[in-house]
Amino acid sequence: MIRPTWKDALAAVVAAANQVNLGRVPGVVSVVDLARLRRLRVAAAAVTLLFTLGAFDQLKTPALPTPARAAASVEEIADRLRGRLDDDVTYAHYVALPDTPFLAWCWPKNMEARMPPDGVPAYSGELLSPEIVEPLKVRFWITSPEAAVRAVAAARRGTEECGHSSSDEFVLKDVAGFDQWGWRGMQALITTDAWTEEGDSGAQATIVAARGGLLAEVTWAWPFEAGGEPARHVLLQGAMSATSVLAAIGGDPALPAPAAAMAPSASAAMAAALPPPSAYGKDMMSWPAPWDDPRSHELVCGDSFFEQNAYDGAPAVTRRLIGEVSVREDVLFLPDEHVAEQARTRPLNWGGSCLSDEGKQPYSINPRLEAFTRGPWTGEIKTFAVRRPDPPHRPKDNFRRSVAHVAMGVRRGTTMVYLRWQGPAGTDPAAALRAGRAALIRTLDRLPSGG
Repeated sequence: MIRPTWKDALAAVVAAANQVNLGRVPGVVSVVDLARLRRLRVAAAAVTLLFTLGAFDQLKTPALPTPARAAASVEEIADRLRGRLDDDVTYAHYVALPDTPFLAWCWPKNMEARMPPDGVPAYSGELLSPEIVEPLKVRFWITSPEAAVRAVAAARRGTEECGHSSSDEFVLKDVAGFDQWGWRGMQALITTDAWTEEGDSGAQATIVAARGGLLAEVTWAWPFEAGGEPARHVLLQGAMSATSVLAAIGGDPALPAPAAAMAPSASAAMAAALPPPSAYGKDMMSWPAPWDDPRSHELVCGDSFFEQNAYDGAPAVTRRLIGEVSVREDVLFLPDEHVAEQARTRPLNWGGSCLSDEGKQPYSINPRLEAFTRGPWTGEIKTFAVRRPDPPHRPKDNFRRSVAHVAMGVRRGTTMVYLRWQGPAGTDPAAALRAGRAALIRTLDRLPSGG
């Protein structure tokens, strides 16, 4: 008997899921034979997933409607998925950011090669599914068809790095193509023996796929006891749930693939209004990996926790730039004004601490938070500057040891805008802060103020 790989089984089950009566599909059997895990503490020599669809009446097509037309905006994506949104998650630092690299569970050195499109309408959410225990993590972007294809290819290359990683945390099991409901891309399966501190094991599957100008990443995970095997059917159940979500967003695959800018929306208008990177200074570009680039001030004055402006199920536009200065732009469309106010104030509550060789925080201009109003936008601006002596033994760090920081958090109704500018403080920190403030105000003035 020829024993197919997990991707063969997954494809067979997903194809069966497209039938009307999935609950009783007689004679469909899929066997998945996973190779021996070198660093996974399991007693068995191999993991076999045997699944007979006809034996499980409870396994049916996930109850998500599949409109004929593809979603035309991230706002529409949010509407279609709202019924499955995890109500227990509003904001949490573990919600995947729109600008988190694809396949974030793999942490290679060349992470910048698989950054998703920035400055475009995006959606990030955790969905509950009756088929699987853990939430289904989904991210969508609306971009050009060409950019979507490039992103899928970057994700596929990222698995190659993960497969050759020296890390013991994750083991890449398999990579395969994905072609369902008009979505085309790749899928990857990993295992880990570090799911819990007690040494329990876990598995995770990810699909990255594109349909025209729509780009998606869907991930599901499941634990299993050390020395045991993954739940036999979760891989396939998760695949059907993921495919159902993609079908709900991509529409009828018989219809043409959607193009970018498919419909007017608040998120599309915000994305189009962002200034060109050159408006902030010389050699500005979307940043790859800020921890590796000497132009980034994040290593000096940054705190990733307070920058994670991700709200479950909230449409967003996010962009990060580096060059002569470092810039972050976040626009969130929240469900109510209370949540919008939380999003506005959270990053501004950061204390402004900066890394220092001496373990001290010698400010040249102490952190200051002041009220700010401009047109319909109301909120606050936070400023501070740090200036340290340039150590003769580390001249290459001079650029990053003098920092001016300006952050703006404002909102109009349920729309929140967070803008942050960081640049060299130089010999005149006050002048640098004025320049950063002026740059952020120019950006705010470009953004749509109504609708």
